[in-house]
Amino acid sequence: MALQGLKTKIVSEIRTRRNKPKSPKESNPKKGRSVNAQNLPRTPRLCPPLSSYFPPDIPPVARLNGLIGRRSKPFQKQLTKSDVKFNQCRLSISKFDVENAVMPLLTEEEDFTEGIPVKVYDADGKEYNMTLKIWASKFHVLKNGWSDFRNDHSLVALQDFVTLWAFRNLDEGNLCFVITSRRLEVFEAIKRRRLK
Repeated sequence: MALQGLKTKIVSEIRTRRNKPKSPKESNPKKGRSVNAQNLPRTPRLCPPLSSYFPPDIPPVARLNGLIGRRSKPFQKQLTKSDVKFNQCRLSISKFDVENAVMPLLTEEEDFTEGIPVKVYDADGKEYNMTLKIWASKFHVLKNGWSDFRNDHSLVALQDFVTLWAFRNLDEGNLCFVITSRRLEVFEAIKRRRLK
């Protein structure tokens, strides 16, 4: 937001100076040249679609009002080719996200190796039954109903970014997720930065 404000201020200054009558004596006292668009400081270029999206802390699904108990902060993932492959039928979730968002919500009885039944909701509140499981002792995945979710939302590798929220359902007490997606004009994998 501060960057947007700086950009607006610079653009406003350029427009003001363009409309102001030019005087030969008007110059920048530091460098001896007048201020114009070419010598103003450059605004760092950000990738607008990625940097401008800040998901809400509570999933925006009307059907779930009053049902969301303890919850995680939202986390995002760019879909990979293996996430949308028809013969794989699973969404992989990074170890970092599982440790920080999902594990604090687990009960002692829930075990990744056996699989944890979860309900997953999309942005419209449609429910999908899936299983949260660990594969090969290192990959955390949502499976079973993932292929239905993928097909219903026509998800595409690299271009689709999903936002996930994990939460406990207040009525049933079970672990649930909300997954929303958005499509961007991106055609390569983007490295994810971890903020501390």
